[in-house]
Amino acid sequence: MDNVLQGKSAMIVGGTSGIGYCLAQSLLQESVSVVVQGKINSKRVASLCSQGNAAGLICDLQKVAYLEELCRYADAADILCVVYGPFLQKPLDITTAKEWNTTVYANLTLPGILVSAALSGMKERKWGRILLFGGTETQVLRGFRTNAAYGAAKMGIMSLVKSVSMEYAFYGITANAVCPGFTDSGLLTEDTRAIWAKKNPDGELIAPEAITEAALFLLKDGSYNGVVMPVDKGWSSF
Repeated sequence: MDNVLQGKSAMIVGGTSGIGYCLAQSLLQESVSVVVQGKINSKRVASLCSQGNAAGLICDLQKVAYLEELCRYADAADILCVVYGPFLQKPLDITTAKEWNTTVYANLTLPGILVSAALSGMKERKWGRILLFGGTETQVLRGFRTNAAYGAAKMGIMSLVKSVSMEYAFYGITANAVCPGFTDSGLLTEDTRAIWAKKNPDGELIAPEAITEAALFLLKDGSYNGVVMPVDKGWSSF
């Protein structure tokens, strides 16, 4: 297959750690111009910038002025990937209003805002790729015992992907989602690593490279549109 991504521009929200960092590296290898947003991590940002056409954005996602800046980058991007999405594990009866607001904002509202910002530019250029990330088992409508706020927000991502894929395919734009299982993000404590590894059918964490391979597969082929792909070693079959 020809490298359809070569020469394109991408913005990755959550691109300085774990899956996002791995995805940024992979897109740079595909000769894509990459802008990353993420937490302050000067070594990783410097590493990305040394690999090719990459730039780092390190700021506070909650600031309105910074959100406006992100939207400008999204409007200019051929490829929008939103990997950022903090996890909240807490029973509903003790989930506070603030936790609801911050969890839904980070996992659904922010991706939605950036998708809206990206679509106008993609429509004009008659080409675009949108890749969003769900959580484990959020590809289907279901209940969650201890992470309902997070699960509800991530399942909203699936509706967003389906909506974009229906409405904007005419403009050469695709929207897809990857739902990773328990993945070695590089940010886990040893205790959490051990607990999460036991949850996977084979007893081992998923490598972020496996998630990135699925992401590139969906980004490269325009025939895949509206796809929600679990990459969880079969966990969703339990």
